[in-house]
This record gives sequence, C-alpha cells and structure tokens, in this order.
Amino acid sequence: MNETLKQTISLILLVLCLVSSPVMAQTVNLSSILKTDVDNLTDEQIQAYWQRAKAQGYTMAQLKAIAVTKGVAPSKIAKLERRLNEMGTSASSLEGKQIDSSLNIEKGNTIGFSGTEITDGVAKDPLFGYDFFNNQNISFAPNMNLATPANYELGPGDELVINLWGAAENTYNVEVDREGAVRISNIGPVYVSGLTMKEASAKLKSKLKRIYSGINASSNSPYKVFLSISLVNVRTVQVNIIGEVKVPGTYSLSALSTVLNALYASGGPTKQGTFRKIKLVRNGDEVTYFDVYDYLINGSQEGNKTLQDQDVLIISPYISRVTINGGIKRAGVYELEAGETLTDLLRFTGGFTSNAYKGRVGLERIEGDRKMVKEILVNQESETPLQDGDVLTVNTIIDKFENRISIEGAVYRPGNYEFTPGLTVKELIAKAAGVTESAFLKRGLLFSTEDGVTETVTPFSVSEVLKGNKTIVLKPDDKVRVFNKYDLSENYTLTIDGAVNAPVTIPFVENMTVEDLVLLGGGFSDGANVNKIDIYRRVDDDSYETLSKNFKVSANGKLTLEDGSNFKLQPNDRVSVRYLKGFAEQIRVSVSGEANYPGNYTIEKKNERISDLLQEAGGVTQYAFVEGATLIRKNPFYKEELQQDTFEGLIEKEEVTGKNDSIETEDRILKNRKEFRVGIDLQKIIEDTSSKHNLVLKNGDKLVIPSTKETVKVEGEVLVPSLVRYEKGMTLKDYISKSGGFSSDAKKGKTYVVYSNGDIASTKHFLFFRSFPKLEPGAAILVPAKPTNKNKLSAQEVIGISTGLTTLGLLIDRLLQ
Repeated sequence: MNETLKQTISLILLVLCLVSSPVMAQTVNLSSILKTDVDNLTDEQIQAYWQRAKAQGYTMAQLKAIAVTKGVAPSKIAKLERRLNEMGTSASSLEGKQIDSSLNIEKGNTIGFSGTEITDGVAKDPLFGYDFFNNQNISFAPNMNLATPANYELGPGDELVINLWGAAENTYNVEVDREGAVRISNIGPVYVSGLTMKEASAKLKSKLKRIYSGINASSNSPYKVFLSISLVNVRTVQVNIIGEVKVPGTYSLSALSTVLNALYASGGPTKQGTFRKIKLVRNGDEVTYFDVYDYLINGSQEGNKTLQDQDVLIISPYISRVTINGGIKRAGVYELEAGETLTDLLRFTGGFTSNAYKGRVGLERIEGDRKMVKEILVNQESETPLQDGDVLTVNTIIDKFENRISIEGAVYRPGNYEFTPGLTVKELIAKAAGVTESAFLKRGLLFSTEDGVTETVTPFSVSEVLKGNKTIVLKPDDKVRVFNKYDLSENYTLTIDGAVNAPVTIPFVENMTVEDLVLLGGGFSDGANVNKIDIYRRVDDDSYETLSKNFKVSANGKLTLEDGSNFKLQPNDRVSVRYLKGFAEQIRVSVSGEANYPGNYTIEKKNERISDLLQEAGGVTQYAFVEGATLIRKNPFYKEELQQDTFEGLIEKEEVTGKNDSIETEDRILKNRKEFRVGIDLQKIIEDTSSKHNLVLKNGDKLVIPSTKETVKVEGEVLVPSLVRYEKGMTLKDYISKSGGFSSDAKKGKTYVVYSNGDIASTKHFLFFRSFPKLEPGAAILVPAKPTNKNKLSAQEVIGISTGLTTLGLLIDRLLQ
C-alpha cells in the first residue's frame, strides 16, 4: 500500500475519532490506526469504524468534506469506499437514511424549502437574520436568463454555443468534456476548463481564425466574419454544507450559485450557528468569509463568491450574542464579532426610535457567577465593546411637557397650548376661542403643581377674569377648568303623555310652553279632550303634605291657563292630555276555522260575548269540532323588545357556554308571552248563553273552531313520539304504550294532557295510586323529564364516604377498648 493512501486512510479515521464522543475517543488506538494498512483491516473493524461515524450523524459526503478542509482530496478515500461496498454496506446507501438534500438545478427546479417545512402563523423570531431563511415566498435560485459573467470559470458539463455569421455562417454547440476540452471540427480539442469565460472566448477565437480568416477582417469588409460565444447550459457542482445549518449535506447546485444560494438551499444557519462568519473552503484553503448581516443591512456582496465543485461551506457556532430592547427600531437578539460596540449594534437595529432616551443605555452583564447592572453613555458608545450575553435596554422619554398649558371644559377649543412667560388665564381662554354659551361664569378652577409633586387648586371667577377685573398669571403645566352650567345641575326633563300621537320625554328647555310640548308630542290624537289638559309640577313643602301641584289648561286656541294667562313650563313638569268622556278605541276580534262566516269583526258594545261573535259569524259548520274550540287572548303586558332580548340572550349563552338555562329562559318567556289560550266549552255556550264559559270579548281576541279531530298526540319522554288514532275507551297508558312506552328519563307522575280547547289536566295522586286524565280527540299527552340531580353522589364518592365511615368506626371501637 503506497504512502499517500496510508495518509488518506489515517486522516479519515482520525476525523472519525475527532467527531466521536469522548468515550469513543478513548476506545480507538490512534497509533495502531496510523500503522495499519486498510487491506489488513478485517471487515468487522471497518464496519465498526463506519458505525461509530454514523452514530454521530455523519455521512460519507460530510466526512469527505471534512477531509477536504484538512487538505486531503476526496478521491483518495476511494479504496475505503470500495471495501465498504464489497461488504454490502454502501456509503451511499447509508447516506440515504440521512436527509436527502441533493437538488437538480440543471432541470430548472427551484432550490431551498418547498414551503411545507415552515408552519404558517409562526411568530417572528427575535434572532436577527433567522427568519430571512424561513420565508418560502422568496427564491434564491440563480437567474439563468442573464448574460454569462465574464469571470465565470468553465468546467466539465458546461455547454457553449459558437455563432459565426457574415462572409461565413456556422453554429457549433460544444460541451466541455471530462478532460476539460471542447471539440470543434477541423480544429481539435481546445482546453478551456479552469478558464474564465473571457479567457476561453479569446482562446477559441484564436483557434477559429485558422479556418475563418475573415474574423480578423475590418467591420466594413465584405469578407468580415462575425463571432459570438455564449454559455447556454450551466454545469452542476457538488457543494458540501456542514456545521450549524438546518439541513446539512451535499447539494447539487448550478455552477452560477453563490454562497447565499447555497445557504438558502440548506435552510440557513440554526439558532446555534453564526450569521457573521460563513467560511468557504476550496481545496483545503479558506477562500473567503461571508457576513449575512452585512448583506441584510448594507446589501454588500463581499464574500458571496460563486461556488465551484467540491467547495465546502462551514457554519460554525455563533461568536457572541447580545439582546437589545426598548426604544429601538428592531428589538431582538444580535450576533456581534469581537470588538464590536454599541455603535455597530445600533446600526444593525436601525437606530433609536423617536421617543427613545438617547442619553444613556442600561446594560445587564454577566460577570463571574452573577449579573451586574451598568450604564453606557451614548456619546462614549464607541469606547465600550459588548460581550456575549449582554442585555441592553433603551428607555423611552418621560411623559412630561416642559412648556404645556391646558384648558378644558366649556370652551370652544379645549386642549394643550404653548406656555409663554407672563401668559394669563384670560389670554389662554382667548387662545381656546372663548367660553361657550353654557359656561358657568361664576367659578372656575386652576390646577397647579408645586415642586413637581404637590397639586394645588385655586378657584376664580370666570366672569371677573374675562372682564379684566382680575389677572391670573399662569405657570408651566397649569391646567384651567371652565365648567358647564348644565353639568352642575340635575338633568331636568319635560314629559307629555295621554291623548297625543307620540308621548315623549325631552330635556328641559327654557321658556317652553304647553303648545310647544304638544307639537313635540306629535299633536293631539283622535279622542283628545283639548279642553282638559293637566300639568303636574313638583313642589317643595316643608310640612311634607303636598307632593305636587296641579294646573289645568284649556285649549282655547292659545293653550293658556283658565284665567287666560300664558303658561310657561318649568323643570320636570308632566303634561297629561285627557281623552273625551266615553271615548274608546274600536275593539276588533276574529273567528277562524269551522264557522260559516269566518273573518274579522268589530264589536259594537263593551259587553259583547263569545255567543254574540258566534252569532255574527253565522254559527258553526257541520264539520266543526265544537269540543276543541278555544279562545286566544293577547297578553296586555307583552313587550316585544323584552321578548327579543330573551331570545338573543338565549342564543348568545348557547354559543358561548354550549348550555341552555331552560328554567330561567322559559320563566322569562312565560311572563312575557304574546298571547294565551283560554279554555272554553263552546257547546255549553251554544246551549246556554248565560254559561260561565261565555266570556266578554277583549280587543284582539281570536275564536278558533277546529275541524273534527281523530288523533291524539303523544310527546315528551316516550320512546317514539307520535300521533295515535283516537279510540273511545282507551286510557292514557294505552296511548303511551302505542308510542313505545315511557323512556328511562320520564317522570310518569307528572304526565299531563292539553285538550284542544286549551284546558290542561294533570295526573292525580292518592296514596300509592295514580289517576291519569281522560282523553278526547285532538288532545296532546305530554310526558316531562326527570329533573337533573346535580347533588347526586357518584359511585366513587359513595365508596369513598363508606370507606371513611368504616375507618372512623374502627378507630372509635379501638379507643373504647
């Protein structure tokens, strides 16, 4: 085995030892490895070395890359790879278990993340530069449509097109072969590998002159042959990216790719990786360093070199990091190089915000085994280098004005104004465009601050100040308050009700008459007695006997008092317009169902009854189910707004809690039902008009006469709620049985029946016996559910209590022995 191969194998195994854990380093005898010929190693030994490397997460490509950084060409380890392949443990197959990071740029695929690796909605990371590589909406694939850079170095796989036109025309499509040459007919191989595009073009031009002499001719010569050489297909290069990077590995990239392209393809540095010193290694030599911060902040391309085959990018751990927050434009965590100061950090953050205190910056620094608090004077920032772990806080300015004067209250332009020496209260009110009509002129307040802490108040007469009889000189940060006279009194109102079209309550207005208030109330309604208007006024009586005083006004065209004097309303007056004697609104009722003349009717007398309405409707038809007739009457206390609030509150409660407080809701709905069913016996009314069922009609009453009924409805806690055919003689239990019987949650003793006419009959109890209501056609059987017992003990609670009682009993028994 030659000496070069020995050195190669030794370096590879040395790398394996260095990247392993301390325990592994102790088990490997480095001196024996250096002296051992790879051919003399057994398969088990080679397999053991490889397994150790794989356990550390390294692939063969990464080991090659590390070997390159040590000055060893990757081709020199081919013998070791061959031994692995012969054992059936291919390095490539083992690498297949790692992350597949190869990319085919040559076919036009984009590089970098596909967009599925980064979850939407992730908060911005405080580490500056970290989110730049997480944006799936940007692509750093090199632009293949631009002209080929003159400094681009050709290599195997690049394809050139050579165009000739003019006195001679020809086109050559040539590819740089593995030997680094392009082959042109009648010329032979031209070696261009390693040459820049500019150098290769000059070399090809000199070779083509041998068969195209017109290339040297002048531009206006008829024998001139023009020549252009361009790159049409770019080769793919293998780049190794290792270290603190999100997806380390070997990448197939376009030869036009730069360091930044490769970084983006691999996902960028991890949170432990450096953003300031990305190292590019080529053939074992450090070529350049790339600073991501310099690119992000200044757009600098320094160090962003074009990559070549077998280049290695090494992302080392970060150098040092500091945290800055408060009044700066980009708060976060920043990586700093050795010797960088607050000046550099502020350049990264974009500088102070407008409200930042720029005098000094707070600093928390780790010194030894504890933290220390320091301050950095901004004017000496260049003299203070920062250290790893520093936390800086930029405070904001205090919320205090140096020359502010303010005025508020009953002025036209309240707000803050500039203080000038000698400024008076009168001048400040003038700046605020004067006081309003509602200003309380007898008293205003001046708030001042003594020694910046103690606040004092000084009263003054606004009217005296405005007249110039009193002069008050202001100081910085004084505040003047002018009161509104209506804010200092009770909220007075005026009310009108009774026979007006729009009863209303309005705020009190000076000098308002009864006629004005009637107009605001929409004028007199039908039936208004304009000669009888009462006005009630609150009075103060020391004897506590009189609560209010009554005034009577007659509408003689002027709405004056009975003695003819004009009447002015005072605060909290209440005006009531009376109706004419005997005036009443029309009472409208209706009949629906099996009546000869169903429809709406207006009653003539206040004492008309159901029998009178039935007579007006022509009696019942032959199909009428008289026993099921019912009267529907409006609820005089119904409020539609309350009903709407009830339902909206119920819906909101169900949406928020998923629960329905049915007891409370049903109680509110019941108290505010729009109408009720009144149980009547229409047959008795027809037979005897003096029957107690023959009720006096009210406005809005509806007499409903249904058709003949032949079914009974069964609802509630039964197995199958249904309609059951009515049969004479069947009991309530029979109808329940035809609906599948009671459910397990049924409260049988509370079963009740609602008849067609609105009557309700419940189950009666006597000792241990139950008497269920009788059934009629059209009736509805309702079986309620058992109430939920919230205080019922679970089985575990019963067992726990029983165990506790048993233990207590045993303890007492022992104490008594």
